[in-house]
Amino acid sequence: MMIFALVLFAQLNKTSSYINVPTVPEYDVAGMWGGGLTFSLPMFTSDPDPTDSVKPDIKSFNMVFRYGFGKGEVSFSMFSPNTYSLSGKYLLKKADGNKPAFFVGIDNISYNPYLSSVGMGKKAGSVEEKGYGQQASGRIPELFSLYVAMQETFKPVDFVIGLGRGEYVGNSWRSHYFNTDLFILGNDYATRKPSVWVVGLFFGGSIKIPGGVALMVEMSGRDAAIGVKQTNKYFSATFAINKVEYFGSFRPYSPRLTFGVEANNRLFREGTKYGTLECVIQDMTTKELIPNSAVDIKEMNKRYRSTGGTFNLGVPVGNYTVTISKPDYVDFVASVSIKQGIKTKLVFNLKKTDEAIRRETAAVEREKSIKNSLQQGTIYYSEGNLVESQKSFQLVLSLDPENAEAKDYLAKIETRRGELIVAYAAEARSRAQAKDLAKAVEFWQKVLTLDPNNAEAKVAVADLQKQITIAKPPVVKKPTTAGTKPPVVKKPTKEEVEALYNKGINSFTAEKYDDALKAFNQVLALDPGHSGAKNYKKRTEARIKALKGG
Repeated sequence: MMIFALVLFAQLNKTSSYINVPTVPEYDVAGMWGGGLTFSLPMFTSDPDPTDSVKPDIKSFNMVFRYGFGKGEVSFSMFSPNTYSLSGKYLLKKADGNKPAFFVGIDNISYNPYLSSVGMGKKAGSVEEKGYGQQASGRIPELFSLYVAMQETFKPVDFVIGLGRGEYVGNSWRSHYFNTDLFILGNDYATRKPSVWVVGLFFGGSIKIPGGVALMVEMSGRDAAIGVKQTNKYFSATFAINKVEYFGSFRPYSPRLTFGVEANNRLFREGTKYGTLECVIQDMTTKELIPNSAVDIKEMNKRYRSTGGTFNLGVPVGNYTVTISKPDYVDFVASVSIKQGIKTKLVFNLKKTDEAIRRETAAVEREKSIKNSLQQGTIYYSEGNLVESQKSFQLVLSLDPENAEAKDYLAKIETRRGELIVAYAAEARSRAQAKDLAKAVEFWQKVLTLDPNNAEAKVAVADLQKQITIAKPPVVKKPTTAGTKPPVVKKPTKEEVEALYNKGINSFTAEKYDDALKAFNQVLALDPGHSGAKNYKKRTEARIKALKGG
């Protein structure tokens, strides 16, 4: 059967609903309460057969008190002087964008298994309810009518669909198609007793039109209804038609007219209207969150602290001036309008001050210099150039006095320096005794490179250089005449080659790598097998390549 309806009607007999189908809690402010009255009567009261046991529906007058606690609500209903019940529901998940809301509830918490708007007891209720024992296999108790449902909104339309037991399950020739016994009892629903835990389908929808009017249609296991409701947040008046499925020739079954009014204390509970301000505070360049920023709200005359780079605060509806300040950054000022129930997000991209940028640039250069000096010092150390290695690590300590790596290498250099001085001095003495004067000079110069103030080395070098000079025979130039052969160039002595080699070493130590390379090439031109010149040439070329960034 196609059911059409017209309204959103918060039935006053229980918690929030369209007419009978439950909806998400409307009493969504903690401490909100309200009350209402409902009057219902059948459209047709004639009794076609006064002698039978089926009596026409009677009139009903109901009262309800509801209380909200934010995400849920409870209600206390009076259906007759001796018929009372409790109902409650809870919002499991609030609607978010296109995602629906989910909620659960329970109706008819009372002291009799059978409960209706006209009283309690198996023989109380509408004609249809009382007739279940005659037309079908029995009436399913309304006590503890549990349900779960979802509600989706596509403004101005919303709808609800859910499953429930008890009053949400019908067992007549039409309604039995909407409960789970359809798959168990089938067409035997009229003769076999239904399950106490059978579950029925219910659904409904509404559309809002201008003027605060809402129209709705719904269907539960025992009722189809349409209605219209004039409402605002604090008061509502409702007209609905229940059991519209009985329009036509279904006497004594009759549609019922329902009238209701309700009022609540939302005006007093809402107080100041609030929205949410969300601030995201980040660096303009890196986009990294900036912790521990100060958030000043001028109109509230308050300062807050954004500990993690984000800040959320519930603030009264209105316009505000927000200032974000943080050392080393330029203050950021923004205006924002806060609306009720809406989260307003502001992203603050803070720019660093010129002074902070200068300090950071200097710090970066300092770290770069430390890194390069450590690398250079390590290379010098691996090559045995302790003097240059020491200079590099001392530069590191001038920039970073607590640098552990530089301290460690300087300690190693001092130990190694002492060892090399002893070894070079011993080798120099040995070469001098063997009359290898050039080599003796070379090793004493190595000692002086490591220890410029070494007195023994200074004296030895001076003495050896005198001996080398005395040992050199004078070079006599003979005049050449036309037609004569040019004089034969004398082959350099071993001492001269070594002197040139030492010159290259001195240039290498002084970081005059171009001069050093030139000297070593000259040595190799005179003595191609000179191993020391070959080794130093390779090191010199490697050093020149490294300095050029190769």
